[in-house]
Amino acid sequence: MGSSLSPIITNIVMEDLEEKAFQLLSCRLLFYFRYVDDILLAAPPDNLTGILEIFNSFHERFQFTLIENKDNSLNFFNVNLTVDEHRIIFDTYNKPTFSEKYLNFHSQHPICHKRGVIFSLFDNFSFIPPEIPL
Repeated sequence: MGSSLSPIITNIVMEDLEEKAFQLLSCRLLFYFRYVDDILLAAPPDNLTGILEIFNSFHERFQFTLIENKDNSLNFFNVNLTVDEHRIIFDTYNKPTFSEKYLNFHSQHPICHKRGVIFSLFDNFSFIPPEIPL
């Protein structure tokens, strides 16, 4: 397990990298979201390789990969984004390895952990807007 400072340091480094990258970008991004070191962005298709090169040019240890949408759909963590007629439709997404099993309520875990599972599920489903117009 890593240091408790790892997420904080990662965020500081990524903010610095973003600031430098945005200054070098020649195209306008439609949207940009980041969670720790995972980035979701929308840009013109012909600019994607240039954007990837900019993000990968700062340090040899920071190497991002590009995953393009397939059939106008992309998965980002537990959210599926689908572009349909100038709008983005949001839906939940589970990896193929998802077992649909959660913490057994009769287990010996503290009650705060059991409640946390319920709150987490509620937060995940209430976070996702049905659609956003482009």
